[in-house]
Amino acid sequence: MFVKDMPSDKSIRSGWRCDNCGELVSDLQKGWVEWLATEDTNGEPKVDRLRLVHRRDTGPKCRDPYGCQYNPGDEFRKNRGIVEGLSLDRFVGSDGLMLLLSMIAARELPVQEVIELTKRVQIPGYEAVCEVVHDAISEGVIAPSISSGFYLQCEMWEVLKWARHRNFPKTNGVSRQNPCVVSG
Repeated sequence: MFVKDMPSDKSIRSGWRCDNCGELVSDLQKGWVEWLATEDTNGEPKVDRLRLVHRRDTGPKCRDPYGCQYNPGDEFRKNRGIVEGLSLDRFVGSDGLMLLLSMIAARELPVQEVIELTKRVQIPGYEAVCEVVHDAISEGVIAPSISSGFYLQCEMWEVLKWARHRNFPKTNGVSRQNPCVVSG
């Protein structure tokens, strides 16, 4: 059995969606990943609200003092939260994957938030399809081979083709043979 990959000659990564303003973070140097460190009701350390945003001096809110990033003063006043973060470029490539895996292993941040960030920055095409994939599934464009939220490259490619042309043949989904798996 062979698994088809997304065609290498087709570049699909055009950036990432900012979790604050919703606009495109067009390159690594303009991106920032941040989270909040606080205490829970028992006084235990709690880290959450992981998000990918524009760096302070980029994006549509660049004229605001903190741009799309958390305002440290506001977060501290709300719940004594401390804003922490790193440049987006620290999360991509092999070293970035290792950093993300270490964050999952440490379980300091909510695992689902780190897994979602990992998919967004490490899996080609994931960011491009994440907003339309549920519509594509409901219209029978793909039937995920793994599970919802975890898509093969060829499935993402099919969703992208469908989203671009909206004339992809529709099927009942589950009965459709997976085009990603080729017997041989």
